[in-house]
Amino acid sequence: MNLRRRRVVVTGMGVVTSLGQDVCDVFDALCRGESGIRPIRRFDVSSCPSKLGGIIEGFDPWQVIQDRAGRRVLRLADWMQAMGLCAAELAARDAGLGPDGVAPERLGVSFGAGRGGAEATDEMTRALYARLLAATANPALGSAPGTYEHAVSEALDMERPTHFFKQCPCLLATYVGIRHGARGPTITNVNLCSAGAQAIGEAAWVVARDDADVMIAGGADSMLNLPELRAFCALDAVSTRNEEGPEACKPFDRRRDGCIVSEGAAALILEDREHARARGATIYAEVLGYGSSGDAFKVTAPAEDGSGAALAMRQALRHAGLAPEDVGHINAHGTATPLNDRIETKAIKTVFGPHAYRIPVSSTKSMTGHLIAAAGALEAVVSVRCLAEKRVPPTRNLKVPDPSCDLDYVAEGQRPMRTLRAVLSNSFAIGGSNASLVFGDAS
Repeated sequence: MNLRRRRVVVTGMGVVTSLGQDVCDVFDALCRGESGIRPIRRFDVSSCPSKLGGIIEGFDPWQVIQDRAGRRVLRLADWMQAMGLCAAELAARDAGLGPDGVAPERLGVSFGAGRGGAEATDEMTRALYARLLAATANPALGSAPGTYEHAVSEALDMERPTHFFKQCPCLLATYVGIRHGARGPTITNVNLCSAGAQAIGEAAWVVARDDADVMIAGGADSMLNLPELRAFCALDAVSTRNEEGPEACKPFDRRRDGCIVSEGAAALILEDREHARARGATIYAEVLGYGSSGDAFKVTAPAEDGSGAALAMRQALRHAGLAPEDVGHINAHGTATPLNDRIETKAIKTVFGPHAYRIPVSSTKSMTGHLIAAAGALEAVVSVRCLAEKRVPPTRNLKVPDPSCDLDYVAEGQRPMRTLRAVLSNSFAIGGSNASLVFGDAS
């Protein structure tokens, strides 16, 4: 972060996941190898090849945000935006950020967000379909009542501003900013699977260059609706081993056949270290480095040589001022797709050389599923907890090693790491957008 080299630390974290909403409880569950993957019951998946998801059940955003001002913002929010608002709320509470904790113009927001608006789109689509069904009795052309044209016009007249707001990815950062009175930089990243990690990295730069003292950074997403889940399945990137339940997602295993689509949100409070010390905040870890790159290859596949992923990791290490040997753990992108796991393994070996075989590498997606735009944010939280607790979670379901994936993937269960000082977290996206974050021990 060598602009003015203000040191950037993590002082708060919040999560909304299929494993729960308490950061420490979620981390404990991951270290025990527990899975949040379960059958989807929220909507009809009978026509979908994948019937599993990291789906959140029994979570009520109104129980997190209970004051009148907060609920005014929450009423405008889509499900994805509501999860992001709650993660930011929990992170701010964890950091002890009250109304007077930071000057509004020195507080900013940076979020990775999915497309959003699935509920609003579904509502409009169903309204249009109902109107068209009503018009089938008189399919004559024209604009009179009872015709198709009139039915479409009626349905479009139902469009409300809130439908538009719910479909705008940038509105999540806006809502978080309104909720917390943030008048500093406001950033939205929509690079799918790397969006959350990039939002955190860019937020760290904002603090490092003295454009803000505190940034609320993270990601939120849900592709757990029928149209988007079916589209994701069409990419042949999703596991169809529905009968295996939590065992379906198998990163780095020879039998792997794809990820499990998930949903959720995670947020971190990033803060100038001296600002955090002055207000007596708990410092969990330091953001040491961030790297971002593009494959410039294919939309649906990474470059075979892993050069884009390797570039992001190298940049993150360069900004951190670390040698490859200084990294003690990697939270892998680890999606369990046949191509990604092999190429990520190759990229890690390219960057870390012989040391790659000595680094414990975990894919927590084996238990959380793939949170898409929120994945990198959740895995950043996990990386910080690894440093704080000096242990790393396992890669679940890895039982048949793939010869092309020959690193130490912590398949046996959680591992104590008493000397852990630096963790690297990878996030690679459809379209070839890559991001790597390096976190360091708070001491």
